[in-house]
Amino acid sequence: MSQDHPHQTDETTIHPEGEDNPSVLDGISRIRTTLDEFEAQIAAYKKLLAEEEATASHRAATGREESASSVIEEVDEAELGDIAAQIAAGSAALYDSLLEHDVEPVIEPIKQSEELEPVAAQTLVPEVPSQIVEEDKPDELVSDSDHRVLVHGEAFEEATEEGAGEREALEAPAVDLPKLFAELELQLDMKLHRNASVSIFVDGDELLSYLSSEESSGATPEPQPLFRAFSSGKAMAAATIWRLLDNGVLEIDAPVATYWPEFAQRGKSKVTVRHVLTHTAGLPRDFGRGDVDWGDWGRMSDILASMDLEYEPGEVIHYHSITFGILVAEVASRAADTDFVDLFDREVKSPLGLDDTRFAISKSDEEARGRVQGLLTTPDYHDHEMPKKMDWLLDNQIVSPGATCITSARDLAKLYAAVCGGGRTIEDEVWLSDEAAENVYAVHARAYDIESMMPLRIGQGVWLFDDQPNRVGATVGSRTFGHGGMGTSIAWGDPDHNVGVAIVTDTMQSEELNGKRVNRISAAVRRDLELPMGVVEDL
Repeated sequence: MSQDHPHQTDETTIHPEGEDNPSVLDGISRIRTTLDEFEAQIAAYKKLLAEEEATASHRAATGREESASSVIEEVDEAELGDIAAQIAAGSAALYDSLLEHDVEPVIEPIKQSEELEPVAAQTLVPEVPSQIVEEDKPDELVSDSDHRVLVHGEAFEEATEEGAGEREALEAPAVDLPKLFAELELQLDMKLHRNASVSIFVDGDELLSYLSSEESSGATPEPQPLFRAFSSGKAMAAATIWRLLDNGVLEIDAPVATYWPEFAQRGKSKVTVRHVLTHTAGLPRDFGRGDVDWGDWGRMSDILASMDLEYEPGEVIHYHSITFGILVAEVASRAADTDFVDLFDREVKSPLGLDDTRFAISKSDEEARGRVQGLLTTPDYHDHEMPKKMDWLLDNQIVSPGATCITSARDLAKLYAAVCGGGRTIEDEVWLSDEAAENVYAVHARAYDIESMMPLRIGQGVWLFDDQPNRVGATVGSRTFGHGGMGTSIAWGDPDHNVGVAIVTDTMQSEELNGKRVNRISAAVRRDLELPMGVVEDL
């Protein structure tokens, strides 16, 4: 299997004439069955070694020195060697069968004298260590042939068939990050995504742009595929506020009503810009709106201005899932006296070169719309109508800055790289001052979340992570900051190591399972880059 393209298999190819011969087909079937057995055995040993590594790490961290029996003792090298020999023998038998029927193989078989060596235990080191957990594992994902999974309202099977063979093999990435590539391949095999894109910037330069896909994996093709960022786009919206604070157009502790006078009604005169950025404004709930409301920005802002507070400003951290984006956008546009989309383009998109990022795509922009990845929902996802809802928002040009951002992994990572690099763009131009950049991930609010009761630290529209495990793979007390998107994505920056990372996928998972997959991908990035790493989830 190619390390550069970790989801491509080096299968023996035969001429079509051999496909009609029963003995040839039987031979292929036997080899495939044995390969499946081989891979299953290796996967089982990887899990055992992952558990041993996690246990050893835990003992080292806690100072416990008691010895424990090694799971390596359970690895039966002879058994693995026997399986490898069976594959070699099957390949040779298939080769002989092809020659008997005058069918010339494209490649030479593995000959008996070149049988695979038994796999040594040390070669089975897992790509990313798994935490030992007591809780039950999530239900296995059912195969696509058993369940219909929505893609733009159509069956997954139909979408897969239609898209098959359209993409050519992707180029090998310029850098080899083996832990990351192996983790993405594992998750692809588990059907945790159909397409996933990862982008990494180090010291302001793009280190990697990688696509893990059922069609082909490797360097992300150009132009890059576009993904629904969901709430990962909240940082994009908040970036307009960062710029206006830096330019003196906004003051962080000024009341929102200073810029948006109508907002002061119903006791909201004390809500400040800082409250808005830290989800402490006291307006966490979604509000009643119909389809017409979504398409009328003025009506949306009027509804929000007329809402009652649920909490006193600054007293409770409660995630403002939908209201955050509208609050941020309206405050920014009022202060700058500019439409939010135009303001975002001027203050964020243009100076950072975020060519793939937008909050709505016009119907005339067929090129961009064609790059938007169709959403999938797994059989156990709670809302199978979500792809239709997001398509409705896209088709009707709806701008909801906390939810409708469409972007590439590269653009998301580029945003975090700019902040971690002291506010400088990849062209080394000043976008934010050093002070303004540090203020983005400074702690502006700290409390226990009202719903999860987890300790939280919040910057200017971004989160810092102390829970273990967390979605950015960070240690307790790390200054790593970021934001995730509903069931799909995470983007983060590590200012202490000047690293920006984005992970976006097209397949919506439950928040529990999504948290685990992005934690493991983030941890794999950290291991490859030799960054401090927190607890790693077990899938």
